[in-house]
Amino acid sequence: MISRRHLAPLAVGSLIAGSRSLASQPNQKSTFILVHGAWHGGWCWRDVRRILQSAGHTVFTPTLTGLGERSHLRSPSINVDTHVLDIANLINWEELDRVILVGHSYGGAIVSGVCDRMKERIAHAVYLDAIVLRNGETILPGGTAQAARERFGELKDGYLVSAPNPESFGLTDRDPDKRDWVLRHLTPHLLGTWTQPIVLKTGGSDGVPRTFIYCNDKPNANKDVEKDRLARFRDDPTWTYRELPCGHDAMVILPRETAEVFHSIAATT
Repeated sequence: MISRRHLAPLAVGSLIAGSRSLASQPNQKSTFILVHGAWHGGWCWRDVRRILQSAGHTVFTPTLTGLGERSHLRSPSINVDTHVLDIANLINWEELDRVILVGHSYGGAIVSGVCDRMKERIAHAVYLDAIVLRNGETILPGGTAQAARERFGELKDGYLVSAPNPESFGLTDRDPDKRDWVLRHLTPHLLGTWTQPIVLKTGGSDGVPRTFIYCNDKPNANKDVEKDRLARFRDDPTWTYRELPCGHDAMVILPRETAEVFHSIAATT
């Protein structure tokens, strides 16, 4: 059983210093798969990927079917199973083992689905401000197109959910370059991935070492709701709980600090 640990992010710059010591310890270099969230693509991990690679890690940043540069493949038939297969097939075709599997936001559901199918290939599951579903739950509360319309407005072509304002991701006028970069790359999300109940036959990431990372600088978050949600990870000894001082898109807002947390997980995996 994994011991519960509440840890603070590493100091800025510690990753680069640590990467020098790893040069003589190749067994500490890990394989990461970083799974993006809704409306995003593999592009959002650009800076985190470069930092982790500079420390000697192998890093994959796939884009899920129908999003980002794969938006030309979008269709109403794409669902959670499609995206779980995207990552499971990457692991199989690249013949990867002892993977540190990271999911941001919506990507947390994909991490759980992949862990459920191939626990023996996952060394650590990391949920970055992510959704953690139980068997039979849907991403979207209510699990219907009407619920999506009520929350996000009319659906394009009946199945595409337009991206919300960048401020929803923690991107503001304080850093216009990052905000505008993300805004240029967002693509509509796929309704079917939010309405299909997830099937977790073996408990998702149960039994896999796992960490939940909460982004704690979200002014519009309902503190009571968040407190109840986070208690699940704080109080369960099978989880390690950490925080980052930023809005939702930690990999964009604080890429170095985010990479350092991932690096520290690798060092203990």
